[in-house]
Amino acid sequence: MRKMIGAFAFLMVALAAAPPLEAQAQRGGRGFGMSLDDQMTALTERLALDEEQVVTVREILEAQAESRRERFQGVRGSGDRSAMTEMMQELQQETETKLAEVLSDEQLEKYREYVAEQQQRRRPPLSL
Repeated sequence: MRKMIGAFAFLMVALAAAPPLEAQAQRGGRGFGMSLDDQMTALTERLALDEEQVVTVREILEAQAESRRERFQGVRGSGDRSAMTEMMQELQQETETKLAEVLSDEQLEKYREYVAEQQQRRRPPLSL
């Protein structure tokens, strides 16, 4: 009976941990950031994307993520934060240029606000 209770308790702990681990896996195992699906949900609602825009924006963001991975491979381990920052700024500009072909001016402005909010969330709070 004790073994059965112990096994049941283990199973419950494992099941409780499954959703966070699944979410982490969807984010590439990094443990932070939003998955592409979460980004698309937020952008679809926030920018009022139509069906065609949803498909195109997803393709652009997927390409951005792949490009980011490839570019980071080149600078990873160098410790050159300024090069990484410059690379991210270039990538963001490329993404905005592609999105500008798909989004209205109003939607593009809302996208920029969304990106700024996401960047703010990633920054650690200032210590006093």
